[in-house]
Amino acid sequence: MRCVLVLGAGLAIGVTAAAEPAERTLCRPDEAVVFSCTVGARLVSLCRTGADPKRLSYRFGRPDRVELAYPEAGAAGTFKRTSGLLYGGGITAVGFRRGDYEYAVYSRMGRAAGGGDPETEDGVAVARGGKRISTLVCDDGGAGFRESIDWLPKKPG
Repeated sequence: MRCVLVLGAGLAIGVTAAAEPAERTLCRPDEAVVFSCTVGARLVSLCRTGADPKRLSYRFGRPDRVELAYPEAGAAGTFKRTSGLLYGGGITAVGFRRGDYEYAVYSRMGRAAGGGDPETEDGVAVARGGKRISTLVCDDGGAGFRESIDWLPKKPG
């Protein structure tokens, strides 16, 4: 944020306010953040590369040590999107397959029990052989998908 103070006859002095903390993400500076959140001490990030706006990268880990990256460097990955309706909201996910495992980065919103404020949840779900084995829910509430993913092909089914 930048503020300008005007003094007297047009004399301006620039004052820089304290910068907002940088978003925690595993995306590189030349990539757009499509999704990013914290899960414990780790981050989950889905990034759109600057070179090809329709190319995504998934990363999980810490800034100093990425534990899982898809696709691997130099390879092209295949991502699919799904969406569905929930009571008073919906769910959107971007998924990929890596070996026997399926990963789905998701964002969901639905009506709370008793008609309260809508509940939101972001995270990543992991399945093996079609059976969910883990769901990592974002600690910071996430911010959902930062940009449209409608250009991704839909997952059949």
